[in-house]
Amino acid sequence: MRIIIAGAGEVGFHLAKLLSYESQNITLIDSRKESLTYADNHLDIKVLKGDATSISVLRDAKVETSDLVIGVTSSETTNITLCLLAKQMGCKKTIARISNIEFIDNKELIKFSELGIDELISPEELAATEIQLLLDQSAFFDT
Repeated sequence: MRIIIAGAGEVGFHLAKLLSYESQNITLIDSRKESLTYADNHLDIKVLKGDATSISVLRDAKVETSDLVIGVTSSETTNITLCLLAKQMGCKKTIARISNIEFIDNKELIKFSELGIDELISPEELAATEIQLLLDQSAFFDT
C-alpha cells in the first residue's frame, strides 16, 4: 500500500514508524529538514522536503498512485487543503487531522467526503473519548 503522510512531528513520525513496520510504502512530507533527517535516519521510508500543499511536491510523492494520504501537520488548514488536492489528483482515500471539533459535529451538513476528505480525526476528541472510557470503567469497578 502506498501511503503519503504530511507532517513529520510526533504524530506523523509515529504513524510512519508503525506503518513502515507493516511493510507499507511510506512517503513522509515536511518543510522542516531536521524532522525529515531524523525520520530518514531511523525509518525505512522515503522523505520529501517541501510544502504538502504544493502540487509539484505531491507529484514528486506520486500522489496520483497513492492509496492513502494522511494530513497530520500542526495546521488544520494545510491538512484539509492537502486532502482536497490529493483526492483531485487521484489518491484513493484521504484523512485530515483537525482541531476544530465543530467540523466533526457537522460532518453531515458539510459533506466532507464530497469535497474529497474521507475521514476527519481529532487527537483531542480521541483522547477525551479514551479518558471517558477509563473513567466509566473505574466507576464500574468502584461500585
